[in-house]
Amino acid sequence: MNEKEKTIIVDVARIFGDNRETIIQKWLSLLLNEKLVRGEEELDYFKKGFEKLVDDFIAYLSAGDFDSYFKSNLELSTMLASYDIEYSKFIKVFHLFEDSYSDLIHKSVDKELIINYMSAIDRLHHETIGIVSETYFEIKDATVFALAKLVEYRDNTTGFHLERTRDYSVILAKELGCRDEFLKHLYKVGPLHDIGKVGIRDRILLKEGPLTEDEYEEMKKHTVIGAQAIDNIIKHRNMRKCYLKMGKEIALHHHEKYDGSGYPYGLAGENIPLSARIFALADAYDAITSKRPYKDAVPHDEAVSRIVCDSGTHFDPVIVKAFLNAAPEFANISSKYNDKAHEQ
Repeated sequence: MNEKEKTIIVDVARIFGDNRETIIQKWLSLLLNEKLVRGEEELDYFKKGFEKLVDDFIAYLSAGDFDSYFKSNLELSTMLASYDIEYSKFIKVFHLFEDSYSDLIHKSVDKELIINYMSAIDRLHHETIGIVSETYFEIKDATVFALAKLVEYRDNTTGFHLERTRDYSVILAKELGCRDEFLKHLYKVGPLHDIGKVGIRDRILLKEGPLTEDEYEEMKKHTVIGAQAIDNIIKHRNMRKCYLKMGKEIALHHHEKYDGSGYPYGLAGENIPLSARIFALADAYDAITSKRPYKDAVPHDEAVSRIVCDSGTHFDPVIVKAFLNAAPEFANISSKYNDKAHEQ
């Protein structure tokens, strides 16, 4: 915001301070009319959150303390995530905030200045929404990762499997020249690849010896179970364009093979989503180089040789080429997390 806009906001904060109760009551009335709340508990939550927003606006911005105001926005986003308020609902409720003071601004400000005032307030709100959005989703992402970690603990997998495969897959995507948005989504959802293992019975999931044919068939179902779980979230939240769709792709298809011999659907070549083709190699490298109850860890160089041998059968040859370029980075990551495991 420029200095002229900041001066306007200081004046708006004064107007808010003189009309605090009017703004809050108008907002509550709009909220009830729109029927956006579910019961008294959620209404009480929104009332507390809105009062905090208005009070912070008045307290900090009337003194021109924009840094403290934006810091308070971070606290608001933490409240949103902690109470599990849907993000789309927050946006709708926030826009009702704008409606709650619009008439007041028009009455309190000279007509020739209205456009400047509303523009300055709009700029401030955009910064608030940006701060709240980023923090809200960071908290949600951390929760998703924690849930994925629970599966790793149950699976008795070597520690840091999720962290390693996440880092490996992002390195491959960078080497392939994927866009920043693709990289960010891959980093967030990669840890969900085996979330479907929550639906596999312990006697199969935790078995130390080789699986029977029937047991292996059940184990393969974790791909479909995981994809269905993520898809239910997408549909329940009515998400049309979100990073969880990549999570669904990876969960469902990371055991497909380039030659069509994988599962669950036997997809081949570029019919397998790029995210899943990338993650398939990252996951395989980690499985090869990690110690398991039924096998010893394999050295990096041998893992590279095995992956090269499977180029065009298990793995996309283009991704194998990217892997060879980035192989030293893979070795460094593997070593880094092994050191962390020994420290625990």
